[in-house]
Amino acid sequence: MRSLSGHAALYASCFFFAAMALSVKLCTQPSDLLGEHHMPPVQVVFFRSFLCLLILIPSLLKDLKTHPVRLHHIKPLLLRSLAGGLAMIAYFSAISRLPLATAVLLNYTSPLWAGLFAFVFLSEALSAGLLLAYPLALTGVLMVVGGPGVSDDLPAVGLGLASAVLAGAAYTALRGLRGTPASIVVTGLCLVSCVAVAPVCYANYVAPTPTEWGLLWACGLASAGAQVLMTLGFRTTKTAAASTVGLTTVAISGLLSCLLLGETLVLKQWLGIAVLLWATSQTGRRSLLSRVVRLAHLSWRRPAYRH
Repeated sequence: MRSLSGHAALYASCFFFAAMALSVKLCTQPSDLLGEHHMPPVQVVFFRSFLCLLILIPSLLKDLKTHPVRLHHIKPLLLRSLAGGLAMIAYFSAISRLPLATAVLLNYTSPLWAGLFAFVFLSEALSAGLLLAYPLALTGVLMVVGGPGVSDDLPAVGLGLASAVLAGAAYTALRGLRGTPASIVVTGLCLVSCVAVAPVCYANYVAPTPTEWGLLWACGLASAGAQVLMTLGFRTTKTAAASTVGLTTVAISGLLSCLLLGETLVLKQWLGIAVLLWATSQTGRRSLLSRVVRLAHLSWRRPAYRH
């Protein structure tokens, strides 16, 4: 039952993450919907984090009374906040420069990195399916990157992949925060992000229009809901398996980008997306790839890991 409720929370977070990504795209890039006016990605990071903090204050104060932050929480909380903050900066920058579905897709290669980090730092089993998923995922990425609107901006592709690596590290750190209220975890992320980007935001400030203020609030609300739901889901679900559920966000973002932004992808890119999504869904020990490996009597013994 706990696993079922954890997956339900993760699936619900996918919708909110897709809504957040769409809000970021509309704020940071000229569009037919909003015209030429747009804001720098770091400014959106700041307002997203700041507004999210305001939304979470009542819940935070309530949770701190019953779950005060202990000394052993500081390290994983700080690691999660730093990695998550840097991932957000890279992700928002990629969204501003790439087609929405492509940027989201690159970010959601994070299950591969989450599984790897969980193996190295948490001694979670590294399935054979995950090992075989890496070359498949690389193939999918190359197919997507080689399409129109992407291949001319390889640094943006690098930002998207960097956001995935950092997000994988942040998700892994969540496993060290079991029992910590989601409001505390998300507040740490928002606070660190605000402090990190505030100087750059101040130096390059662009006054938001009324419509952009609405989008920033939508981004903050969607982000707060998504982060809380994701944190709840990761507390009751294994890291690699939980990360794969978030791939639903890619499908929702792709639909929104087609309907609202008029973005289109060529057949090779759609095939690359399919390959990448399937590869990142094969991280569990019960995945099809893992079963094939076991049937073929191919095994990879994981060496004992000692802290």
